[in-house]
Amino acid sequence: MSLSLSKRSRRSAAFPVMLTVVLLAVSCGVVLEARADSRADFLAAESALERGDPATFQTLADGLRDDPLYPYLLFAELTRDLDHAPEARIESFLDDYSDTPLAERLRPAYLRRLADAGRWGDYVRVYQPDDSVERRCLQLRALIETGRVEEALPEVEPIWLSGQSRPDACDPVFERWSAEGHLTTERVWARIRLALEAGRTGLARYLGRRLPESERPWLRLWLSVDQMPERILEAGLFQTPHPMRAAILAHGITHLARRDPDRAALALRRLEPALADDQHAHERAQVAVGRALAEAGDRLGLLYWDAIEPNADNLPEQERRLRAAITLRAWDWLAKWIERMPEGEIKRERWLYWLGVAQAFLGQSEAAQATLGAAARERSFWGFMAADRLDRPYNLEHRPVPVAPERLRTLAQEPAYRRILALDQLGREVDVRREWRTLASRLGTEGLMAAARLAHDRGWHDQAIVMLVRAGYWDDLEIRFPLAYRDLAAEQAWQIGIEPDWIQAVMRQESVFARTIASPAGAVGLMQLMPATAGEVAAELGRPQPSRWDLLDAERNITLGSAYLTRMRDRFGHAALATAAYNAGPARVERWLPETCMDADLWIARIPFAETRGYVERVLSYRIIYADRLGLESRRLREFLPPVPGRDFRGQSPAQ
Repeated sequence: MSLSLSKRSRRSAAFPVMLTVVLLAVSCGVVLEARADSRADFLAAESALERGDPATFQTLADGLRDDPLYPYLLFAELTRDLDHAPEARIESFLDDYSDTPLAERLRPAYLRRLADAGRWGDYVRVYQPDDSVERRCLQLRALIETGRVEEALPEVEPIWLSGQSRPDACDPVFERWSAEGHLTTERVWARIRLALEAGRTGLARYLGRRLPESERPWLRLWLSVDQMPERILEAGLFQTPHPMRAAILAHGITHLARRDPDRAALALRRLEPALADDQHAHERAQVAVGRALAEAGDRLGLLYWDAIEPNADNLPEQERRLRAAITLRAWDWLAKWIERMPEGEIKRERWLYWLGVAQAFLGQSEAAQATLGAAARERSFWGFMAADRLDRPYNLEHRPVPVAPERLRTLAQEPAYRRILALDQLGREVDVRREWRTLASRLGTEGLMAAARLAHDRGWHDQAIVMLVRAGYWDDLEIRFPLAYRDLAAEQAWQIGIEPDWIQAVMRQESVFARTIASPAGAVGLMQLMPATAGEVAAELGRPQPSRWDLLDAERNITLGSAYLTRMRDRFGHAALATAAYNAGPARVERWLPETCMDADLWIARIPFAETRGYVERVLSYRIIYADRLGLESRRLREFLPPVPGRDFRGQSPAQ
């Protein structure tokens, strides 16, 4: 994802102002329709349904037939006792409100009811594709049960070929597929291989029951190699050819490399002829040995790792070997591998910088200047780093999203948008997000940009940013980097002596300014504080212990989050280390410290956790953008990214 921002010129500012005037006129007209008495009647209807008063519910619901939230009352009534809800009413709802998140929630429940009743013809009629493997298998079974076998069976293999367990609902489909002669020994082995490569030995054993008896010794051998990878070196054990022999040997080499890279390299050289006939197995073994050697500090590993054939499907492995090459200062390998990467966003935003650095180390000054120049055009952390190396200005150009006023008016009259406004009035944030998600799924690029404008100007910054991401429009920095909660952030910055752009950047990364958001791990609010951490900081500040509910308060969350960020800054004395510690915890960052002083770009590129590495890159680049957005004095990354002090400087013992 690109970043972007610039000081707005008079010309660029005029268009958003005009749009905002139009938007306010449009939105106010819509909001006025959502009268306070309508909201009161809606809540009263919900209450009547909840306490079992159908007469009052029906009376109130009838009076709200033209209300944007009328579908929510119907949904609540249907799902209160879905098992006994009339099917005609369920299907009528699915037809009438098919473009709502309510239909997305109702349809799976109704399909389950149809499947449990064995009503396969109705299942086929009601089913719509989604991301559920279970419902897909039930749909294939429904086709089979209704005589459409030839239509169903060609769709089974992609579901079968998985290294993960499949839902029980798939078993009847697999059995029919097998009975028709499609589940060959080759296909059984193919799935066993996927399972073992994914570490699912239990699944592999289960699948082994489908192998012919003559094949099962090879599975037992594979499972023994999984436990004792050195068995691949036993003389005579793999003399007999078999279609899975190379895969078993590669599996053993891969596991052995984790324990003993040198011995794994020896095994690879010895077993090279047996691996040659299976390109995937051969590459897997070479990559495992290369990775283990290189990450243990042996440049020989890079030679093995060179076996990867670069393509869009193996970018994570390519990036892993690039980071190993950076660690080893192997600039020749680094340059070669980056040049071979597929063109795309990842190469453009992250790796052009390192290609330029490698070319400079290799004495290719002219090429390095050109490459860094191309990198500096990117609005990203590494683009800013490239600009620093060339002493060029950052790409902070702001271009407002191009939206015609007519498009805004049309979107503002959409039933989905009217529901969003009404739900927002009730504080139903989960439902608001569901409505935005469903709306976005059926909008084209122009519609998404209009939705972003509407959402931004009503303060739904998280949704506005999501809409622009889906539209692929990166240059409206006012929408992508809103100044939400700027006064609270500025007050805290002044109180505790930390830069306001840093606070804004952390909020933008942590919550996208969604005040009530909570992570699966339990972090809460604008700066995504863990309750235990918030409690520690509150105690240090002499404040009462906050509850999770307290952390939804913007002022309290920013106060405690900013204080914790300042604590990390004071502990590590370096913006990159402090930012990493805010995400991954200070104990991990202590373990990641280099033995000796290291340039900040090298340290950031080597952060072991992909999540934290990306987090640091984004927050630091957002700081540059927010400094500009806030009208602060111009900053350069190099100003707050000096070399990272080593353990020797800190007087610490080497990492264990």
